[in-house]
Amino acid sequence: MLAGELTSREFTFRIHQRHGHELALTERLAALDDEYDILEYGDRTVDQVDAEVAAEARRLAAHPAVAVEPADLRS
Repeated sequence: MLAGELTSREFTFRIHQRHGHELALTERLAALDDEYDILEYGDRTVDQVDAEVAAEARRLAAHPAVAVEPADLRS
């Protein structure tokens, strides 16, 4: 999404579809996917939700909470 390969909406939809609200790391993105679904009933705009998705994606990219271990180091 940050590289421009997905829209904010597509990004949140994929995260939500794959992990639901169960994964703490991505729960905010799943909640933002829900926001897209109710935009017509609320007072937020697509641009506002898009901006929040981008901010959350940048936050996760800058400070990953899960350490990635190279496959060759696993037991």
